[in-house]
Amino acid sequence: MDGFDFISAANLNEALTILAREAGNACPVAGGTNVVVKAQSGRLKDKLLVGIDRIEALSGIREESGWLTIGALTSLAEIANSELLMKKASVLWQAAQVFADPVIRNRATIGGNIADASPTADTAPPLLALRAEVVAKSLRGERVIPIDDFFFNVCKTALEDDELIVCLRFRPCETGAFVKLGLRNAMAKTLISAAAIVQLDKAGAVEQCTIAMGSVAPRPVRAMHAEEALLGKNLDVETLAQMKRALMNDIDPIESIRASKFYRANVACAIAERAVRKAANL
Repeated sequence: MDGFDFISAANLNEALTILAREAGNACPVAGGTNVVVKAQSGRLKDKLLVGIDRIEALSGIREESGWLTIGALTSLAEIANSELLMKKASVLWQAAQVFADPVIRNRATIGGNIADASPTADTAPPLLALRAEVVAKSLRGERVIPIDDFFFNVCKTALEDDELIVCLRFRPCETGAFVKLGLRNAMAKTLISAAAIVQLDKAGAVEQCTIAMGSVAPRPVRAMHAEEALLGKNLDVETLAQMKRALMNDIDPIESIRASKFYRANVACAIAERAVRKAANL
């Protein structure tokens, strides 16, 4: 891109060396779907772009030692086409099906989607619902960050300037649902999204659940008050109403030209209920 210096890292150690040397002046780039937009809009200035797309060690989906691990450079198309994730991380697989369009899915990476820390990031709610861990590396060593602690604010994460996401990992979970609302069918920027994983006991009561939301706060959020409202109860009309009331303590929607705060709050309740019902097969 014009106006930017660019260097392509041959391997992970070289990439980490550059990040350490540049002390916050470097920006890793792989698929480029977020970086290009920021550069063109003037939101990304005076940065050395560090190409990491050649680092094969950061790609791939695998299951080992009871964990599902997804390399940071794994594309959303690979996730959408993964039979392993379809069976053992359905909530994330569902999100990948409705991520942008096929062209963007072929370029966008899961690591980039998370590192960008947009409240609208489609992979964030599923990863929160899965209680994923973000594995980051620097020349100082490796750090494991629970995804609940990863997102700070819009475009702000727990990553240090010299750290690079190498993979995301989580325990397999065959159930779950992802629901997304946009303003159009194709290439829709997420207006509201919800991911839910619900496990019922033999009596039909909620034994375990996680609910996560996108585009309802300055960062993707776990809806822990809503989760608590469901635990130990059957998913009847009153319980779901209690969940929606509790959800108001989890979200902080903004007012924007795309939707009012009032609209977002009400739609968030409907989308969360839809995700919970779908996850519980109701």
